[in-house]
Amino acid sequence: MKDPTTEGYEVSAHEIDGMVRNLCAYALGEPHPLRRYLDLTHQQVLFDGMADALRRERGKALAALLIAGASAEQIVERTNLTKALDVAKLVKAAGEDEHVKQALRAAVSAERKAVAEAKKREAAAAADVKRSAAAAAAAERKAAAAAAATARREAGAATKAAKPGKSPALPEIPPGTRRVLTADELKALSEVLAQPKQTRRAPATPTSSVPVSRR
Repeated sequence: MKDPTTEGYEVSAHEIDGMVRNLCAYALGEPHPLRRYLDLTHQQVLFDGMADALRRERGKALAALLIAGASAEQIVERTNLTKALDVAKLVKAAGEDEHVKQALRAAVSAERKAVAEAKKREAAAAADVKRSAAAAAAAERKAAAAAAATARREAGAATKAAKPGKSPALPEIPPGTRRVLTADELKALSEVLAQPKQTRRAPATPTSSVPVSRR
């Protein structure tokens, strides 16, 4: 009976005859018919076992493909298998079905863990960016407040400097004393003379009543 999982693979009679002659040369060369029959029967059973062994090795190869990440549909496309069920049958015949299931579950778990770690890293990076932005904003506010305070102090100092101050008083000189004025005294005197003079009003003279003589 032909194996349905080997559809698409054909061998010629010449190839089969050559393989039989190479592998069964001793049995074919037996001159006694009965011994030749027994030896060839043994070879046939041996070859049937070899076919089963080859089928199992094929299943192991497919299992390795599944564990590596290939899907059953992808395997069907790359081989002469006709359906994904054939892949499962060969893998099961090789005794690798449980191994494949465990490997696939581990791969899914690892993928979920990787996704969770990636999300965690993204959240941490976003939090770092947010903290950095907040720190930068706080530093800017602090710098602005310091600049405003400095500007207020400078403005106050400028206003205070612009107000006219009182001229320093001249030192009193006793009457009848003659001496040369110092530089500070000359400066103070010049500042006093430079100030505008205030007009003084003369005191009002009371009007006296003059008697008028009548003639």
